[in-house]
Amino acid sequence: MNTNTQNHPAKVFGDWLREKRQARNLVARVFSGAVWLSHAKYAEVELGVIKWISQKQELLIPLFLGLNKAEKDEFAAKLKEARSRKVLCFSDIFRRDELRPVRACHHNGKQITKEDEERILNAVFAPLV
Repeated sequence: MNTNTQNHPAKVFGDWLREKRQARNLVARVFSGAVWLSHAKYAEVELGVIKWISQKQELLIPLFLGLNKAEKDEFAAKLKEARSRKVLCFSDIFRRDELRPVRACHHNGKQITKEDEERILNAVFAPLV
């Protein structure tokens, strides 16, 4: 994980949200569906990519977690702080070397080439529109 983002408000928000979800013994896949996010998008939210949180999630997350008044206020404050800063994207959170394939083979069993490996990484780190 990129150490430059560890204290970013969006990362702090994602960590806080993960702690609240886990404290209530909610599985991420089930929780993500309850708040109308795909599992992949919700996983990114917990990592600090908050662009997926719309008004709908702002209402559903506290409701589904059963947050009390103080926790709702904390949720709103952390989200507001995260939104006031640079929006994190995938490449802000991970470095290329962290996601480099360790073992990757073609369908015929041969190891992929360095060029194939670079194409995979370029696709992973391509900006989403």
